Parts: sequence; structure tokens; C-alpha cells
Amino acid sequence: MAAMACGSGSIGACPDDPFGRIVKLLILCGQRVGETSQITPTMIVDDTVTLPTVTTKNGREHTFPFPKSAKPFLDHLSYNGFSKAKARLDTASGVSGWTLHDLRRTFASKLAALGVSLPVIEKLLNHVSGSFSGVVGVYQRYDFMPEMRNAIDRWETELQRILRAR
Repeated sequence: MAAMACGSGSIGACPDDPFGRIVKLLILCGQRVGETSQITPTMIVDDTVTLPTVTTKNGREHTFPFPKSAKPFLDHLSYNGFSKAKARLDTASGVSGWTLHDLRRTFASKLAALGVSLPVIEKLLNHVSGSFSGVVGVYQRYDFMPEMRNAIDRWETELQRILRAR
């Protein structure tokens, strides 16, 4: 629903401003709004973003891959005024009754529907509970980067399929 309002390109109701770029990144990458809005060029290396501990909700550094289609949206993200911009997006798209955090839930749910394993989804979301809580979180040091990259590529392909079907 909300993904249809913005799409991953220049179509849809998302404005071409920092808010619109953040919403598109939320759709494409599934990260938290507050973390996404703080991405700076120094956090980007090749096709990954590394959020420092001071930026993440759980205080853990988080490196995640982003799809090729996200690259144009990674510049000039600093933004405040989400409530007013979200209301304008609802009006422009004709879609209401959703929150920006719903994009994160949709990302996780759709990845599961695509067959991505729960531990990979949790790594992409930077969750420390669930698969990586307790003793597993102490001993499991593998970064799952190849699996996360594969999941992001599958998600990008699925979004492209959805947008073509429109």
C-alpha cells in the first residue's frame, strides 16, 4: 500500500526531497526512521551503510547492504517535520491509516514470504532479540553479509515486479 504510494523510482506521490528519499529508503532497506534519517556520506562504503552505535536504537553498530536502486536516495537525508510531511504524502497518495514504521514491518514480512530466513531478517533489522538473544548472541559472530545481500537483491526484484504490475 504505502510502497505503491512512493515506488522506488521517481513515480508515485513521494516528493523529491529529504522526506521522500527517506521514505523510499525505508521501503527499500527496512531500517528504522530515526536511523535512516541520520545516514551521512561517511557511513556509506560501496554498497553498505554502517550505522554507528550512537545512531542505533540498541546501541550496536549495524552494517547492512542496500540495493542499487537505493543509491540515489542516500544523499541529503537530514530532516525533521515528519508528521506534516507524512500527512501531505497521505493526501497526495490517497493512502492513509499507516505509519512509517509499517514500512519496516512490511519489509520483514515480505522478506519472510520470499523465503528469507528469520536470522537473516533479524540481522537486516539489527534486532538483538529473537534468533540472537541469550547465549546465541554471545557466541554467534558471523555477520550474514552474503545472506543479507541476497535478501536485499530478492526484495529489490520483488519491488520491481510489483511496480511493473501497476
